[in-house]
Amino acid sequence: MGDKNKIIIGSALFKICGIDVGYTEGGVVLRRELQYEQVENDHAPGVKRSHVVQDRYFVVTTLLESTLQNMQRVLQEPIENLSGSTLTFGGDDPIISEYSLTVIGKGINNKIRTYVFYRAAPSDANIEYPIGRRSGASILPLTFELFRDITNQYKIGYCVEA
Repeated sequence: MGDKNKIIIGSALFKICGIDVGYTEGGVVLRRELQYEQVENDHAPGVKRSHVVQDRYFVVTTLLESTLQNMQRVLQEPIENLSGSTLTFGGDDPIISEYSLTVIGKGINNKIRTYVFYRAAPSDANIEYPIGRRSGASILPLTFELFRDITNQYKIGYCVEA
């Protein structure tokens, strides 16, 4: 029989390198993408074996607070391009910055779930930031790819419920 106390409804707090990035829209989503290689043979139709050849994780959200620091991360500008109240765009050598991510939200039975991801980098190749809109907020869509961390047995992170 089902248990309504095991249904999770509610927002989550999203942090990049321990800093709360503010309101999000549409939630914070953990996505796993698996690619398989399937082995067939000539003796009988159908797949005989399947195994994973690619295993990737992503965290996807939309930031509602268009701070310069949030813009710097989403637009994948180097941290050096953010100075006080000025964010400059471009440069000679674009780099990929890595961050740690923390997501804190509701768990089951009135507990709190905390997700920690060791290494994450923005992964959108094409980014659109609406500078001005007649209606709605100037949102910052953000996708992070999560990388395995050698110092943590090649794990991407963990989830704890307390």
